[in-house]
Amino acid sequence: MLDKDKGGHFTISPPSGLKITTKQQYLPSNNILQTRYMNDDGVLTLTDFFPRPLKTDHLDSTVGRGATIDPRGELKKWLVRRVECIRGATDVNVEVFPAFNYAQDSHTTEIIKTDNDAQRIVHFRSENLSLELIATIDCGDDAPCPELTFSKKHIDGCSLGEGVTATINLKEGQSVSFVLRDLEEKNKETVSTALLDQVQKDTSVYWFNWISKSKYKGRWREVVSRSLMILKMLTYEPTGAIVAAPTFSLPEDFGGGRNWDYR
Repeated sequence: MLDKDKGGHFTISPPSGLKITTKQQYLPSNNILQTRYMNDDGVLTLTDFFPRPLKTDHLDSTVGRGATIDPRGELKKWLVRRVECIRGATDVNVEVFPAFNYAQDSHTTEIIKTDNDAQRIVHFRSENLSLELIATIDCGDDAPCPELTFSKKHIDGCSLGEGVTATINLKEGQSVSFVLRDLEEKNKETVSTALLDQVQKDTSVYWFNWISKSKYKGRWREVVSRSLMILKMLTYEPTGAIVAAPTFSLPEDFGGGRNWDYR
């Protein structure tokens, strides 16, 4: 969005060149995003969300900075992306290319050896921030586990550091979950399919309970509810301040004059 050549990206998608139909939506009464890729050979569902604690009603400014609270109420500063094959079989391409400090800081990339056959780990380290990518494989019931092998790769013309790529063949019922989190996170939990199932459930229930407090029942209920949830995602919880404009200074027309501040 900010720089197509050296800006970071995290892509999970079917191989290019396939005839794909794509549908995308937030799950009902939720801020969990679902993208569905459909072709003749198979159907993939990609689920994206930031975890939300179920039991904590309000997070103050100490959360994430050493505060001791109920583990079920702790804010996990994770990006969770879960891809599942729900019909047939299809390949999935994964690319993770971080760009630290707005693509100003260089970084190193290390693929970590693990004893867990169902997990792959990559560490990205820059001067002021280090990230951990964890991929957890859910093999399904009937087929052998899908192969997942990360390889390092450079972006042409970018000297910031390497990213990783992988191609996975998923069959019906199989899935891979990716978690991107701070490598130096305190009280790090061991990521597993069961934990991510619970985290996703807690996040879903939180959003459902939150939007259920809305009293509006008119004809525009769905639009009003979605607007409320977007504003909630743009809110800094300790103070209640809302981000003025998430698209501030981004051009509407690259190279043109339609580059106004929409606030």
